Amino acid sequence: MKLALLTNVLVAGAIALGATATINQPSQAESRRGFYCDTSGNKPVTVYTNSRGVSEPWIRWTSNYFRDVGYNKLTRCQQVSQRLETYRRDRDLRFITVGKMNGQNVVCTANQANGRCERLILTLKPNEDGVQALTNLLAWHQPLSKSNRTPYVDLREHLGIPKE
Repeated sequence: MKLALLTNVLVAGAIALGATATINQPSQAESRRGFYCDTSGNKPVTVYTNSRGVSEPWIRWTSNYFRDVGYNKLTRCQQVSQRLETYRRDRDLRFITVGKMNGQNVVCTANQANGRCERLILTLKPNEDGVQALTNLLAWHQPLSKSNRTPYVDLREHLGIPKE
């Protein structure tokens, strides 16, 4: 009898504790901040959610060009979203530009306008126009002008980073 009563008390306590933990857990949307790959639509999208919980699409993944080497749209979305989140957390995401790394055209980070290509974001197709790729890449960005200068997109306002 005592064993049954003790068992009932322990079970009731475990249920109450589990319910409290579930109630106090923030929802996935509330706890998600930063970059992530959203797969809720028919195409993966790299999304950024700011500290106020406002989300905006950054990169809509449409090309399967790198599929044959193991990087389909979903894989690229996941990897690039993770890179961007790592760079954001490291406070190393101020500008995006185009350049070369390992002999390949890339989109990369820069610490300042007119700065050098620092960290890889993604590899471009061979012979792809970097300015056009950068214009098409960021879903929220205004078209970049075709000039002889390398474009630099200032991300600080979007990321809530104060300008020095």
